[in-house]
Amino acid sequence: MAIAAAQPGIRARFRKNERLIGRDRLKLVATTGRSVKAHPFRLTGLLIPLDTSAPAQVAFAIPKRHMKLAVHRNRQRRLLRETYRLNKHRWYDALQAAGVQCAWLVVFQGGPPLGWPETQEKITGLFDRWVKEHVRPDR
Repeated sequence: MAIAAAQPGIRARFRKNERLIGRDRLKLVATTGRSVKAHPFRLTGLLIPLDTSAPAQVAFAIPKRHMKLAVHRNRQRRLLRETYRLNKHRWYDALQAAGVQCAWLVVFQGGPPLGWPETQEKITGLFDRWVKEHVRPDR
């Protein structure tokens, strides 16, 4: 399956200012954010003002408890980042239309490593559902 560009003429990147970092910020999102689940992933998000120009920041977590081999964790994390990078323009447009910023945390919750098609399907579905349920353009 070929990987297509996100938007014609625009280079899709996953820049440093789009990464959710900091123990306090991660803990805040994990404890007070709203979640949606699609096995084996859970997406937790929180609408908060960010100290960046990006509409959203995201972090990916794959606990060693759920995936023992580092090569599998790294591969799954790469697939998650790539899926997000290629599709983020859809969610960024909705966030910008609503005039809000968001912090997201994607957690792998167990099972065998997924391939590219399954990862892309699950992650895009999760983000689409989260944005549909929690972002209102009239805010």
